[in-house]
Parts: sequence; structure tokens; C-alpha cells
Amino acid sequence: MERGTIFQLKKGTKVAFEAFFDQNLFKIPEISHSAKITYDFWYKALRHLAPSTMDTSLQFQSDAKTPTRCVKHICTSRIESKMTGLPRIFLLKNDWKELDLVHSNLCGPFPVPSYGNSIYYISLIDDATRVSWVRFMTNTSETTKIIKDFVTDMELQNHKTLAAFRTDNGREYVSKNLKGFFESKGIIPEVSPPDSPGSNGVAEGLNCTIGESL
Repeated sequence: MERGTIFQLKKGTKVAFEAFFDQNLFKIPEISHSAKITYDFWYKALRHLAPSTMDTSLQFQSDAKTPTRCVKHICTSRIESKMTGLPRIFLLKNDWKELDLVHSNLCGPFPVPSYGNSIYYISLIDDATRVSWVRFMTNTSETTKIIKDFVTDMELQNHKTLAAFRTDNGREYVSKNLKGFFESKGIIPEVSPPDSPGSNGVAEGLNCTIGESL
């Protein structure tokens, strides 16, 4: 076999392996790969980390130049994953007056407690004005007390009586204690069907907005 003869291993038309004959042996050419240094490559390789976390992670890449953050970098996958569907009929705003209807949802537990040792919060939204309140809790058992206090505050401060209270089907909202309270106040509890978060979309949307801002 003559010197310089090339041996190729192909899969179809694609060359998978290549070596050349140098006197007595086949030798594989040395190939050097330079590390990818684009911001987009590291962003995808590190599974779409937040920019601040990216900066921290890339400090440990001692064998490659740290890429400069691109101010105009846009992740289409992240945008598409957060897209929501078109509003459904039960999300359309009705002709409720102030505090006639209040939406509520509970969020948590969070892995890290707040300075006040809370790991849950409950949101309350007035349907007519979209004014929102957030109350923090250390345990879901505080839900009934928070709702009672909220209704009392609205009656004393705004001289308004709630007509309806819309929530999901969480057990903290369907307790006998809370049902009895609603009956005593003439408040209609509206509970969304199981596996239908869109039925409580106003409160779900607020919690989504709060979560994305953290």
C-alpha cells in the first residue's frame, strides 16, 4: 500500500471515520476543537438559565473565554412556552360592581420561607376594578381566618358586602367553617370544576404574573 493512501469508513455518503497510511501504519489525523464561546450556545447548553445564573455558571469555565451577554438575546422557546391560549367565555368580564365578586387562589408552598416564615400566599382580586390583595401564610389552615378578616375589612372600610367569592376546588376553600361563614353573610361561593384552572383564570393569572416577577 502506497504512502498517503486514505482509508475512509462511511455511513451512506457521510464519512464517519478517516485515516491515512504512513509507511507501516494507518494514522488518524489529530483534530483540535475550540470551545464554543457564543452566548446562545451556553444558554442552550445550560438549559435556558436566567442571565444572572448564566454569568455565575460561566465563571467556572476556565478553559474557554466567557461570552459576552447579548443585550438583544431573545429565547423564542422560552416565549412560546409561556404563551397562553385565547380567553374563554368564562374569562370575559361581567358587569359586576365593586366587590360584588372576588376571585381568590392559594399559591405555595415555596422552598424558601419569607422573612416572616411564610411559605404560602393567598391572592384576592376584585372583579370590577381588578384591585388585588395578597396575604401571606405559614400554613393553609389560616385560609379561613384570612378570608373572614378580608370580608370584615371590606365591610368596615369600604362599606361593601361581597356578593360572590370565586375559587378553585381546593379543600382550604370548601371547609365547613368557611361555608358556614359565607352563608351567614349571604355570600355565594363559586367553585370551579375539577381540572379546570381557566374557570378561576383571574386569580390564576395574577399568581402567574407574581411568579414570573420573582
